[in-house]
Amino acid sequence: MNFEVNKDVIVEGFKKVSKVLSNNTSIPILGGILLEASMEELCLTASNSSETIRHCIPVDGADLNVLGTGKTVIPKSVVDIVKKCNKEIHFTLEGYSLNLISGKKDFNFNCLDPEEYPKLPMYKLDRPTFTLKGNEFHDMIRKTAYAASTSETRPILQGVCFELQDGNCRMVCTDSHRLARVNQKSASEKDALKVVVPAKSFDNATKVFDLSQDVDVFIENQNHILFRNHGTMFLSRLLDGSYPDTSRLIPESHKSVMTINRAELFDSIDSLKEIASASDSNNSSGVVKLHVNGVATFTTASNQRGKGKIVLPYDHLDGDDDFTISFSCKYALDALKTLDSDLVEMKFQGDMRPFLICPVGEHEALEELQLILPVRTY
Repeated sequence: MNFEVNKDVIVEGFKKVSKVLSNNTSIPILGGILLEASMEELCLTASNSSETIRHCIPVDGADLNVLGTGKTVIPKSVVDIVKKCNKEIHFTLEGYSLNLISGKKDFNFNCLDPEEYPKLPMYKLDRPTFTLKGNEFHDMIRKTAYAASTSETRPILQGVCFELQDGNCRMVCTDSHRLARVNQKSASEKDALKVVVPAKSFDNATKVFDLSQDVDVFIENQNHILFRNHGTMFLSRLLDGSYPDTSRLIPESHKSVMTINRAELFDSIDSLKEIASASDSNNSSGVVKLHVNGVATFTTASNQRGKGKIVLPYDHLDGDDDFTISFSCKYALDALKTLDSDLVEMKFQGDMRPFLICPVGEHEALEELQLILPVRTY
């Protein structure tokens, strides 16, 4: 293996694949990066056995020039050294010894056998299961993955349910206390398909992808899902088990629908959060009480910090105009952060029934809702 590469180009590649590198892996070879040079491209691969990122840099004779092909597994220390090199770097491999020269800097590294590196599942990359625009892919994840559970009690709830049906791509995520759902129109090769992707994998994918480019999605088995974006591929294991049927949690009718300014609603709840959190024995972000009667009145109280009250006019109300409901500050704020509209609808069915927060003036290709379970207060 023998190639010359622009520092910025290979550092960007290392930055992408290093997202899944672990310092505490039980498989030593996964502590390194698989480097493969051909006359067409230089490919970098890193994996933690659950997630794998592969980034390929095309040979263009300017930023990358391959003089000899080959492959090896380099130690993570190479990444740190490359960041401190000059503009042009020359890599040469002889056996298991990698020589790196950049200006006056000259390094040699002991490498591992590339044949021992885990093989990637084979995919037919000419026909993706479906394709999303980069911004659509990012928005769907941003609006759902945050609601995944962090508890080990029900591992399936640590994922996002990814479903294709009737030409639509749907993502649903819940930790059993809140729920986020989006539905994006998208042409698909599959008639119906349902898998559960770890929320962490989705988050990592958005960090390494160029979201100005399309994202191709490949689902050919029940074990893995593959995302391809420009020169980067992201492979993730799927979660085992059946995702709960969340459709029955979403109310189909509502006693009251309140239309209110999203930014003002967020500011009101955020302003009460510090007082609310002091009264929460679970050390979360506390509970706020909403009373609707001509205006929206938000209150909270704490023996340690006192009490707070904010009166906020709403734009419109359909249905009952005299009710009270309590809910988590954190859950409401997290949900409001995902919405992009100026106005939102809060849809209520009762003081102890789940309520919805939905944008007003939804994008014609994207349907979204956020659901929050209320909190019992005395």
